[in-house]
Amino acid sequence: MSYEHEGEFDAVHGNGTTRCRVLRFLVPLALLFTVGNVQAEHRAPYTPTNAAVVLQRVPPTTDPRVRHFEQLRRDLQQHPEDVNRAVALAIAYIDYGRSTGDARFLGRAMAVIAPAMAQTSPPIPVLLVHATIQQSRHEFQASREELQHILERDPDNAQAWLTLATVAMVQGDDELANRACIHLSDVSFNLMGMVCTASLRSLTGHADQAYVLLSLVEDPGPKAPAAIKAWIEGLMAETAARMGKPEVADDHFRKALQLVPGDNFLLADYGEFLVDQGRAREAIDLVSGDTQSDTSFLVLISAENALGLARTRADIAEMDDRFQSMEQRGDHVFMREQSSFMLHVRHDSGAALDLAKRDWKVQRAPKDVRAYLEAALAAHDPAAAQPVLDFIARTHLSDVTIDPLVAQVKTQQVAIAATAVSTRNGP
Repeated sequence: MSYEHEGEFDAVHGNGTTRCRVLRFLVPLALLFTVGNVQAEHRAPYTPTNAAVVLQRVPPTTDPRVRHFEQLRRDLQQHPEDVNRAVALAIAYIDYGRSTGDARFLGRAMAVIAPAMAQTSPPIPVLLVHATIQQSRHEFQASREELQHILERDPDNAQAWLTLATVAMVQGDDELANRACIHLSDVSFNLMGMVCTASLRSLTGHADQAYVLLSLVEDPGPKAPAAIKAWIEGLMAETAARMGKPEVADDHFRKALQLVPGDNFLLADYGEFLVDQGRAREAIDLVSGDTQSDTSFLVLISAENALGLARTRADIAEMDDRFQSMEQRGDHVFMREQSSFMLHVRHDSGAALDLAKRDWKVQRAPKDVRAYLEAALAAHDPAAAQPVLDFIARTHLSDVTIDPLVAQVKTQQVAIAATAVSTRNGP
């Protein structure tokens, strides 16, 4: 959304200029970004053996988004004290980073707002950008606290309520998410409040109701940007998949990608869906041009592994290096993804369960639930999954990929308890 001081939340007030694509809020995902294959600082510098080796791909200047933020950068250089220009450039960087999966642009956005953040009382638009960056880096608690601080200063700030609702959903705090959605409905136009409520219902056992609500706003009007329409189509795809309607979900994924071709989040989400549906070859075709993004690369590896392709081994080794680099840099936000990778590709259930436990401390979206349950089952440690079962009992989460796992974990728990009783009682 626009963070300009004048007309600060144009989209929330209904004139069709929203930039929700910048934030991809309310999508029940872990908001993942590539962190590349950069080597840790203490390693020896890599020297390519020939000039044909690609060290790094840079954004093409033919991309209108690149031309846009380059113009904004020049404007800021000419007016370095202008907070509005700094915010506009930071948003452009975040927008580009999220749509391409390039985490470097989060760092650039942070650098742009750093002078304003150093003020005793930073302007609210700057704090909103900062909270968004924290959310994107999976620093959810810090983002949540900053958003609550913003709302103490500006209780009617629709963007803050929207972001807070998203963070709460990712953390599995449905009570806070519900309060945020209610406040959002009070201070914004109907679209945002309805989508917020629908997203929460999809996560709390009412996916059918969520889908109906989303269908009411599927066409937000001719003035709505393609990004808004794609956002809603993506939510409908996930909701339909959660309900066990793959054909409907597939249709919504396709519509979303027609609206925003190449969007990093949609490519990864649709790719995972295709692998789940046994359509690995289609998943490869979908993401093969986006493998700088770790999320897309992981989809590619999963699909290659499912098909038993020869190049899988080399790609697995590269992904191992990427995970190792993340861990060394201390910016590992892909613990859920690594858990699934370790389980389904590396077949190391113990490591998968350890990663799922670490991930659970940070986020509790449906995919985190699934990864944790799958790892606990594979490790034959159903007791480890009890926090997840308790979470599901509280939130009433229902998903066709999760419900059978819950039943299997409970069956394992009963079987282990029966064995323990039999052992104690003897022959």
